[in-house]
Amino acid sequence: MKLVLQAVGKTLGRYILLGCMLTLISLAALALAPNQPVYAAGQYSNQTQKEAKITDPAESFEDLNPQAAYEDILKTAQNPAKVEQVYDESLKEYKGEHPEEGIVQKAEELIQKVTGNE
Repeated sequence: MKLVLQAVGKTLGRYILLGCMLTLISLAALALAPNQPVYAAGQYSNQTQKEAKITDPAESFEDLNPQAAYEDILKTAQNPAKVEQVYDESLKEYKGEHPEEGIVQKAEELIQKVTGNE
């Protein structure tokens, strides 16, 4: 019985020692590992603020005239019929800039690719 208790004690001691070592290694890794995203943000944030500018040279803040745009939005919002009209106009403009391909056009393109007539 004494030998069994000694064997259990040794095994239990090894598991406790192993658990302590793994915990110590994990804590050391957390303490020593640098936090890369924080360093990246600190390194490049100053450069982007210095280089911030309007990309289109034709547009400046004065050309945008935010007060006039705000007043135009207020006038539009007060008349529900005009809201729908403005929405329809912007939808037409958007669809003009971003034409959708219908399912028929996509099917024709696929058929041409498969048959090799492209």
